[in-house]
Amino acid sequence: METLETLYFSWERSPAVIVDVTPEKSAGFILPVTEIELGWREATPDQVKDFFADGSRLSKSEFEKMFGVIGDNLPDLPALT
Repeated sequence: METLETLYFSWERSPAVIVDVTPEKSAGFILPVTEIELGWREATPDQVKDFFADGSRLSKSEFEKMFGVIGDNLPDLPALT
């Protein structure tokens, strides 16, 4: 079984991730710091590009130190299909 990857970012002072839905498909998500209670929202393709251009890529441990743990003190990511 192939391991799917998650990329972690700080983007516009908010947590952002890119997750592999399948080996052929990825999705980006943003958790706006001013709307954490509303949960993650799917990023547009332009926003995902901007994660790389204007965001900061983080290791999982850096992301968790900066923002928290997904599914613990951050909301779970939406179910991916």
